[in-house]
Amino acid sequence: MSEAKTQTVQVQKQKELLEKIAKLVKQARTKKEAKELAFFLAMLATAILGRVALQYVPSVEPIIPFAILAGLLFGMKEGFVMGGAAYIISNFLVWGMQGPWTIFQALGAAIPGLAAGFYGNFRKAGTKEFILLAIAGTVFFEIVMNVSGALMGIGFVGAFTLATIPLYFITSLPFSAAHIATNAAFAKFFSPLLSKWRRNDEFKIVSVSRVDSGKHSSVRMYKSESS
Repeated sequence: MSEAKTQTVQVQKQKELLEKIAKLVKQARTKKEAKELAFFLAMLATAILGRVALQYVPSVEPIIPFAILAGLLFGMKEGFVMGGAAYIISNFLVWGMQGPWTIFQALGAAIPGLAAGFYGNFRKAGTKEFILLAIAGTVFFEIVMNVSGALMGIGFVGAFTLATIPLYFITSLPFSAAHIATNAAFAKFFSPLLSKWRRNDEFKIVSVSRVDSGKHSSVRMYKSESS
């Protein structure tokens, strides 16, 4: 009878131990999710205000680097939302406003953010990778905007013909080059954020030990390293 009672007490202690662990993990994750949301919104606001502040400087706007950064830090969905939302919202605040070009701007920035999130699922990006992704994303954006602009006959070239697309690329080359160069600089400038905030940097149960002193049990939890 005494042995059965002892086993019952041990089972109860183990149950209490697991409940403590579950509560601590839930609290850690809730706190982390709140911090992530606040940081994401701060990045989105900075991207929007940065574009608004720099709207009179041709081809200088930090949205794509922020979309890349959001993808690397938070994931594919967040990278896509960052790029798309930043252009859609900022177009209410800049010269030119909304137009048929908005959807192409949004997709041109959202897709690189999504791609960065996909890349981040497999590799841990550093400064070099961030800069290269920002350059590649900006090249993609420029291709999307030049092709869509040519098809819509927007700008100096006029109505669409077979020669319109190459003319668009030629006439926009200085602006595209400036956009690519400045986005590489933005990526370099914001790259320290990669080491300050990492995906999957959360509390995980690496080891749990129960120390019986006859009166109580203790739980040891460790914070895992980001992979």
